[in-house]
Amino acid sequence: MKTILLLSLSFFILFHSSCSQEKKEVYALVKAGKNLSFPLDARTKNTILYLTPYTDDRGREYLVFQNWLNNDLWFYDMHTCRPVFQLHPEEEGADGVGEILGCHIQNFDSIYVTGRGFQQIALIDTSLRVKKRIRYEKAHDGTPLSYFCFVTHYYQQATVIGRKMYMYSGPDRRAEKNPVAVVMDMDTEMIETLPFQYPKYPGDLHPQKKYGVEDCFSRCFDGHRFIYSFSFVEDVYVANPAHDSVCQVSIKSHYIPQVGILNDMAGSAEEMCCNPDYGNMLYDPYRDVYYRIAYPRTEMDKDVQAMELLRYGRKRFSILIIDKNLNVVGETLFPDYTYNSKMMFIREDGLYISDSHSMNPDFSDDVLSFQRFDLVKKEGEE
Repeated sequence: MKTILLLSLSFFILFHSSCSQEKKEVYALVKAGKNLSFPLDARTKNTILYLTPYTDDRGREYLVFQNWLNNDLWFYDMHTCRPVFQLHPEEEGADGVGEILGCHIQNFDSIYVTGRGFQQIALIDTSLRVKKRIRYEKAHDGTPLSYFCFVTHYYQQATVIGRKMYMYSGPDRRAEKNPVAVVMDMDTEMIETLPFQYPKYPGDLHPQKKYGVEDCFSRCFDGHRFIYSFSFVEDVYVANPAHDSVCQVSIKSHYIPQVGILNDMAGSAEEMCCNPDYGNMLYDPYRDVYYRIAYPRTEMDKDVQAMELLRYGRKRFSILIIDKNLNVVGETLFPDYTYNSKMMFIREDGLYISDSHSMNPDFSDDVLSFQRFDLVKKEGEE
């Protein structure tokens, strides 16, 4: 009798605990019906290295982008998808800024542009007058700094908090200090390094190799903390604004059993297309989630040009959905050769991902096109 009671009690506890398991929220990105299509002129290609939404002080919403082949910055009305105006900074002369690559738009009177291969930030306005030139070969304490630019191909834009602009410095293995982040006082132009150092990789101590795989990273800011996603590291790095408190958090894709580390970026374009690694990290302030791009291992298909495929965001990718506590709460795998993983932006109504992929059957080089995706909650069991 006692045995029967014990068995009955055990069954009741097991049954009750299995039925009372809490359901966790699981999310997915689902294609919506809305598409934005921006017509391009003959000089502008839809392989874009810098692209960002911008809202002016009157509330007008723009999509701003630069073709990497020229110095044109285009401002399109986000609602009509038509060009509003274009900026073409001169490369030489009194107001010359060289070949620009990316910018930070504080407002129409203060546009900070970065250039190709030279360590200068030029502050211009919409009249294209150069207000100041800021050199950044060294920080205030003498620490050598390396070249950087405000691109979105790797999401490395500037972040402004008050009158402090948070930037970064490219990696330099030959330097004693190798800081990732630097901060500039926008009034005094004094630049200081922050404590966070570039992570180590196999072979990265070779003194003759200036740039390595650590150069491939993305950064976003959620209003309180910076999140760094390095392409060849499974963990993300979470830093406070001072970067004196940094921790690692595992954010692992279901589709990548193990990250592949390229041989110091000396591999072929085909290897870069196929390697399993991670991409951009973006923060969605409207839904209080993060998105991290993941690239599962793939194989090159016949007659596909590797360099072109890299420009259009590779063959296959997924997006991890991460909540405010840095828990992975979903992952969406996207179809092959359809979307450009390096061109997306966030609006109040959803996440917009470019479907201007050269292998997409609906591809046209006359437009820059984006498909909206909605964050949808599903019910799942723990």
